[in-house]
Amino acid sequence: MPSWFDAEVADLERRTRRLRGGSNVVLFYGSSSFTLWHDLADHFPEHTVVNHGFGGSTLADCIEYFDRLVAAYAPRVVILYAGDNDLGDGASPEQVLQRLRTIIGRKRETLGSVPMAYVSIKVSPARFGLMHGIAYTNRIIERALEPAADVHFVDITRRMVGRGLEPLLGCYGEDPLHMNRAGYRILGRSLFEYLSAIEQKIGDLRVRRSKLTPAWMDLENGEPRAERSAEETQEAFL
Repeated sequence: MPSWFDAEVADLERRTRRLRGGSNVVLFYGSSSFTLWHDLADHFPEHTVVNHGFGGSTLADCIEYFDRLVAAYAPRVVILYAGDNDLGDGASPEQVLQRLRTIIGRKRETLGSVPMAYVSIKVSPARFGLMHGIAYTNRIIERALEPAADVHFVDITRRMVGRGLEPLLGCYGEDPLHMNRAGYRILGRSLFEYLSAIEQKIGDLRVRRSKLTPAWMDLENGEPRAERSAEETQEAFL
């Protein structure tokens, strides 16, 4: 596998080492859509979140570093986003599905029945040319995951494109590949709903009570969020 991620992965390990084996860790893993989610902790102020997005990684890269960046942290929940870079590099939808199956297999080998969410591949202006391939890949992945008790397909793509082209474009700014704050609020809301559903099965994942309004709610109520307290800032992950 390519070595150009090694330094970045080592830096992630160094920065998050203290959270290995921590209580109720929700671990985000995958490509740059997570790497660039700089206010991730503000979307989930009552949870312990670890952001292990790295580079412009593919699912193949995520297989390579799974044991170091996921299994070693013994998370309560794993949330995975990757796949659009695979398609961008020429992988077929079937290859993307097979790579995801490999990751799921490794998750089961190392973490057992720990819940995992796979976030659907988003449609971005930079990859409008891959739109049909993205739709087909999402479809076959969603169908493949339907029987799985431990892996859930979180569909942000329908939520982003279902209202038409203009709202979709509103999820992106000058960067036509990566989401802006509006796009991340859609992602945050979708994953909050997933975590809420999972908590009904495995118990409360929250580790603190916070007066901070989750960042994904901003778009709906139009009100500024309360400032994070010094204690919350110290507790929240980077």
